[in-house]
Amino acid sequence: MKQNLIYIGPEPSHATRAISRRSKASLRGALVVKLPGFERPRIIQFESALEYAFLCLMLVRTDIHHIWDQPTAVQYADASGLPAKHVFDFLVTTTGGERVAVAIKPMQRVIQQNFVSELERVAAATPKQFADRVMLITDQHLDRRAAAEAARQLARSRPPFTEVAA
Repeated sequence: MKQNLIYIGPEPSHATRAISRRSKASLRGALVVKLPGFERPRIIQFESALEYAFLCLMLVRTDIHHIWDQPTAVQYADASGLPAKHVFDFLVTTTGGERVAVAIKPMQRVIQQNFVSELERVAAATPKQFADRVMLITDQHLDRRAAAEAARQLARSRPPFTEVAA
């Protein structure tokens, strides 16, 4: 019996802010991802090569349940006490239920912008219902070879976009 297949495209990104599509200095893009926490494949966006490498490394792990790109902004008080907002790059949920808010920046920028102290203020203001902890990832934390291998593994195991028509 012949089965008729229908195309079902991926869900759009659930990001709360649009990423800039133009950049002279960094990589912009999106991956179609299927995780246990997604009903169907979904688009996840990234704004840099570091974010792409991190995303690839997360997507090949078996303990990752859900990833939210550009999640809801966290309100905090900046160094001068003024209200500010921070949007994490990803909110990663493990199969054990832990939610980790991830900020990804090149180490050079972390140092130049004194980002660690800003992230400490953001972490202190992050509601527990949003994330259990905050994590900073820099280029010094990522293994480029492992990320490249993860990207190759993801390319070989793309989610299907067809299903049998009823």
